Amino acid sequence: MAQFYKPQTRAQRQPSRSLKGQQVVGLDHLGRGIIRTPQGTKFVAGTAPGDVISVSVTGRYDAQLIGIEQPSAIRVTPPCSYYQTCGGCDLQHLADDEQWQHKQRTVQEMLKKFAQLQAQQWLQPLRGARWHYRRRARLAVYWNRQRQQLTLGFRAAKSKQIIAIDSCLVLAKPLDQLLQPLRSLLEQLQCTARLGHVELIEFTQQLVVLLRLPEVPNAADHQQLQAFAEQHQVAVWAETDQALTPLHARPEPMSYRSHRVEVASWPTDFMQGHRELSEQMVAQVIQWLAPTAQDQVLELFAGSGNFTLPIALTGAQVTAIEGIPSMVNRLQDSATQLKLPVVAHCANLEETWSQQPWANSPFNKVLLDPARAGAAVAIGEVARRQPERIVYVSCAPDTLARDAQVLVEHGYQLKQAQLVDMFPQTHHIEVITLFERG
Repeated sequence: MAQFYKPQTRAQRQPSRSLKGQQVVGLDHLGRGIIRTPQGTKFVAGTAPGDVISVSVTGRYDAQLIGIEQPSAIRVTPPCSYYQTCGGCDLQHLADDEQWQHKQRTVQEMLKKFAQLQAQQWLQPLRGARWHYRRRARLAVYWNRQRQQLTLGFRAAKSKQIIAIDSCLVLAKPLDQLLQPLRSLLEQLQCTARLGHVELIEFTQQLVVLLRLPEVPNAADHQQLQAFAEQHQVAVWAETDQALTPLHARPEPMSYRSHRVEVASWPTDFMQGHRELSEQMVAQVIQWLAPTAQDQVLELFAGSGNFTLPIALTGAQVTAIEGIPSMVNRLQDSATQLKLPVVAHCANLEETWSQQPWANSPFNKVLLDPARAGAAVAIGEVARRQPERIVYVSCAPDTLARDAQVLVEHGYQLKQAQLVDMFPQTHHIEVITLFERG
């Protein structure tokens, strides 16, 4: 029997519905306001608990703010002129104390919901500069070939659109001052049409501009980049799939300050964004670990040594595990130069430890600082070895709660927790936690 193709009728897009007089009753973990509507709970960015708002319903769980009918007492006027469009600092409309209190509540709620767990003690949060604190930033780039026009800035929320910026209130001032001259330079370069992104990095003794490109710039571009670097006293590097290449290096070392030590780093290495709080956080972690010369400390996700080197300065033997070979080499070189008791290994911590030569050493204390995905495999490996003390540094409360549940199942108690307000004006959360055997 012949079958004839019948195109399916596309479902017509439903017009958005407007709602007035909606009261914001709280914030979710992404910092969005929560409203209860006849159509169910909706989440609205840019709102504060206590706001009475009008919204346009845009999805099953989402609504877009139309206007604020009655502002909350905790709402403040965002000082950034890009606040309404830039997708970065999404909590500027909340008073400073409300920001960190919301973040701490979020961690507490996640731990209770997913791990049935409460910290025995919450310390006062670690806090630092609220503005001009960020020592690293990635800038999005778009070159319009037809108009021969460059857009350099940050992406809008939930969008690929790039918001052009001339200044950023959270960037460290030396980096902020580079934005306009950098734009002028990029508009003149041939390689800009192939530029993926630009990173600005503030090391202790030098500034670095890192260009992500498919290949190194040609001679003409290289000459202009060198002139820019000399004029603004910065280093310029190019990152391609093949190599990391200095286009204009500087004689000063590339390093950042940790607790009692400078940590050697390259432009592609991870480092914490807040220049003050990174050092304070390391000091707090060391206080909780309380390492001594008799301790065997295992550190997971060690990076280039932000925690490793300060811990080893106490005399403790540190075995540091990191997944990126170049960072492992840099860490080991730093420890060797400082004559510290550190052995660094490269390993994929998303895999089991059965084949790892370091896995059966008698560690009595463990520190882990994973990325947002957490430590789903590693946390089980740690728990089964029953170290007396575990310090877990997290930038994602949901995966922290998931991993904390594993520790609880293996007999650990959450003794202390402390929020680190590493990302003021944003919903991003950093927290440190101390677990001990019950």
